[in-house]
Amino acid sequence: MNNQDTNQTVKQTETVANDQSTTVAPTAPETVKLELSADQVEIVQDLLSEYDYAYRSDREVDCKRELVRRDKIGKYPYVAEPADPSIINPAYDWVNKKWYSKSGSTSLPEIAQAVKDLQSDQQAGTTQNLALTKAVKELSEGQANQNKLLASMQNLMLTIAGSQKTAAPASDK
Repeated sequence: MNNQDTNQTVKQTETVANDQSTTVAPTAPETVKLELSADQVEIVQDLLSEYDYAYRSDREVDCKRELVRRDKIGKYPYVAEPADPSIINPAYDWVNKKWYSKSGSTSLPEIAQAVKDLQSDQQAGTTQNLALTKAVKELSEGQANQNKLLASMQNLMLTIAGSQKTAAPASDK
């Protein structure tokens, strides 16, 4: 093997090594071995037996899985059972003791029906408003006519009273 062949072989090896180093990423081990004393093992087991996962739901957090002491689970703000996966944006109702959707379960057809209901209610309200306006106008016109009639009756009474006063002194003589 000559010098040129050796250089070419070294270049090929470097290229292969470089290609492998760029494509192979280091991965975290799936398991880790710990060496613990008997006391440490007991402490870890005690800790694991005292803690469990629960779901926090309060004013700051709608629904979050957290590791908490077992004695806190089921008490505000930690719920033992998870929300139903079909619930969108779940939050826990502590009064009724159940999960609900904060975003609501209103669908597009329900919204369309609500809009139609509102439009028909608005139309009915407009019709009632027009009828009430007409009735108030008629009452106002009736009141005005009544006032005119009352004024003409007062004038008539004054005319009659005035003619009786002028007729009364003539009859006394």
